[in-house]
Amino acid sequence: MDILFCIMFCMKNLPKYKRCFICGKENPIGLNLTFQTDKDKVFVKFTLNEKYIGYKDRIHGGIAASVLDEIMGWACSVKTKRLYYTVELRIRYKMPIKPNIELFAEAYAKEFKKFIGYAKAVLKDDKGNVLALAEGKYFPIDEESEKEIFGMLHHEPEDGKPVTKNDI
Repeated sequence: MDILFCIMFCMKNLPKYKRCFICGKENPIGLNLTFQTDKDKVFVKFTLNEKYIGYKDRIHGGIAASVLDEIMGWACSVKTKRLYYTVELRIRYKMPIKPNIELFAEAYAKEFKKFIGYAKAVLKDDKGNVLALAEGKYFPIDEESEKEIFGMLHHEPEDGKPVTKNDI
């Protein structure tokens, strides 16, 4: 399939929660990221500035871990049409993450065993260097809480329509 066609028509934006630190556009200190999916994997492109450093010229590892955690949770959701809580998160940092460069993260759900979703993710810089690798375990949110959360999510771009399981 032509890559330009796929970028334009195969990818869809995942829903957001307006106050979320990772994706919320109404969180003044948040990252305001938009995650996209091709219905198999989840992707995000972003840049982090000096507000997110932990040490001179290095993005704080916790910020990177938060992005990787979020993208892996969404990867599980894309596969099952459910929402998930994080059970376990492992990050292996390979190189320092510099501020003010384009970053790219990608995740996929590896498998599901006894309700637990297992996901993997990678964070790369604009040159394709692997900066961090992540693995996580995710447990599905109970249906009542999930309904409430779906009611708080919105489409990006916003269209006023309610978010349903079909939107992930």
